[in-house]
Amino acid sequence: TAAPTAAPVAAQRRRLQEEPAYSKEIEECTTISWICLFIIRLMVTYFLAFVVQMIVIDVICLQYQWVTRLLGPLAVLGIIQSKGWPFIITAWSLLNFALCYGTSRFAKHWLYWQDVFDIFTWKNPSGNFTHSTFWLSTLLAMLLLGIFTAFKRLAFGLMFGRQSYKNYNQELTEIMEQILLIGNVANLAKKVQMNLVKKSILENSNHSSLDWGAKYSSLISSRELSIDPKQSDEDDSDVELETEDLTATERANIIKLVGDWEEPKMATCSSSDVASLDDIIHFSQTLAYINNTYPFTTSFGNARTREACVHSAVKVFERLQIHTNSNGSIPFETISIAARDKRGNLDEEHVKRLIRAFRPDREGNLSLLDFVKSCDSVYKKLRLLQASIKNSSQIDNAAERIYNVVYYFLYIVFIQTMFLGLNTASEIIVGVFALITPLSFAISSACGKYVEGVMLVLYRNPFGIGDRIALSEVDVDTSATGSSTWFVENVDLFTTTVRYSITNEVATLANSALAPCRIINANRSPNAVVRVALRFGVDIPNSKIEEFTQSVEKFVKDKPREFLQLNGLFACSIEVERGFVEYILSVQHLESWQNMASVWQSKVALTRFCHEESRRLDMRFTRPVLPVTVKVANNAIASSDLKDMAGGDTSDD
Repeated sequence: TAAPTAAPVAAQRRRLQEEPAYSKEIEECTTISWICLFIIRLMVTYFLAFVVQMIVIDVICLQYQWVTRLLGPLAVLGIIQSKGWPFIITAWSLLNFALCYGTSRFAKHWLYWQDVFDIFTWKNPSGNFTHSTFWLSTLLAMLLLGIFTAFKRLAFGLMFGRQSYKNYNQELTEIMEQILLIGNVANLAKKVQMNLVKKSILENSNHSSLDWGAKYSSLISSRELSIDPKQSDEDDSDVELETEDLTATERANIIKLVGDWEEPKMATCSSSDVASLDDIIHFSQTLAYINNTYPFTTSFGNARTREACVHSAVKVFERLQIHTNSNGSIPFETISIAARDKRGNLDEEHVKRLIRAFRPDREGNLSLLDFVKSCDSVYKKLRLLQASIKNSSQIDNAAERIYNVVYYFLYIVFIQTMFLGLNTASEIIVGVFALITPLSFAISSACGKYVEGVMLVLYRNPFGIGDRIALSEVDVDTSATGSSTWFVENVDLFTTTVRYSITNEVATLANSALAPCRIINANRSPNAVVRVALRFGVDIPNSKIEEFTQSVEKFVKDKPREFLQLNGLFACSIEVERGFVEYILSVQHLESWQNMASVWQSKVALTRFCHEESRRLDMRFTRPVLPVTVKVANNAIASSDLKDMAGGDTSDD
């Protein structure tokens, strides 16, 4: 056994003795076969870079919370933001530094230890490429490009994330509150349904399985109690507690709350506040949560499309009707059960939020149409917000491409300095600027307008997709009855596409032309104020004015899904000689001017009621017939007027 073992050892010693002498003779020589093998080795390290990216980002950073606690959220976010070619070329350059760079035999030939294939050993010379200045500079350039690009992505991600958070966080918070309210009501409806099934099972426990199966099938078909299989994993242990009837005191409190229609004060963040990294992460997680098939929870049902949302809302309403055994509407006290806390007490603040979300009538009832409209309103707000944020991300990507031009120019200058030296690189830069400078003077005006338009979209951000806007000069007053508006169809860095709300005509406007204008955004404006002009005679007593005001206030309160409150009846002009006093009736609508059709319909109904009420109270002002005096001041002037009236014909008959 000694002879076979001694043969490889002798061959190894002989190879080690011959290798240095051979290497010195061909030290500066690199064969084509070695170059081909080296390219294959680079392909292997490139594949390993993909594997490292999958392990580091997709597995470690995204699935293990301890990594965030260890490195910090900013470092983890930077690693995640580098996903793609920046991380790959960074990992690739590091792997090449470890496996393909240096003077070691392993860097030159990975299979140097075997002597079966000479092409993989020192007999296939590599020259000095693996430790050359060119290869070192190439690896450093790739490494720095990946690291710098990762930092650039992190910086831009934070900047654009803070901008999106500032623009949409308040609106997203309001929508999420309404989504949670609807989700709570849907959970209540499901528990009511499950409670009914549970009671039916207990009542029929003494019947045969065949009889119970028939009755259960009849119950399911008559009530349409289709239980979503995705909801089977929810906890129903507290069904009976949540669906108990309200006490008399709780009913009285709800009736009192239904009678109060005060609008909540919405806190706004200061523009100087800077969103933290946690705020941006929570903002992104919330957007990811609502971008699914069940944004209102699985108890509500499918809400991917508007039709599916309406269908699910109808199902929830039918489940709630089981608790009341009513056909046309449900009492609000049924929904208010969802406002109970863990101890079973009624949370009045939660009840107020439910009232603002569903808007029951003055008797505390909620019809099917009103319930579906409430859910549909939240759905439309949700989809418009998603469209606005998506369009904003497209604008951010376009802006990042502009910044990339400057970034890559500076990086090329850096690489030229690294490879060619400072003097040569400076000469090239001076030549480039010599060509650009005359061109910059020629297009300076256009560039100024372009920058002004870009600043409007990126930083002012006065509108989003779907917003109703009105454009006017800054020094021109707007109409008290509302402005002529356009719908925003699309926005990019250069232009804005709008559609005229009256005729549906589409126009394209340059962003630079919009920068000096006053832009009224109806979607971001608060609830619309409706003004109705009225004229009453000067002899109308104050008692009738007060009675008229009380009638209008009752009319407003009887329409809680249209109006919020009556602001007042104000006298704006007194015309004693003409015999009337002009009043302005101011009412705050539930909707903003974004929903102009609803506002105008409510205004028409309010105006009609005011005229009918004024007729009933005999308050209508009738313009008096004024005497007309015709006096001829001069015969010559009268003759001239007669000639003009005759068409200039002055011939005698």
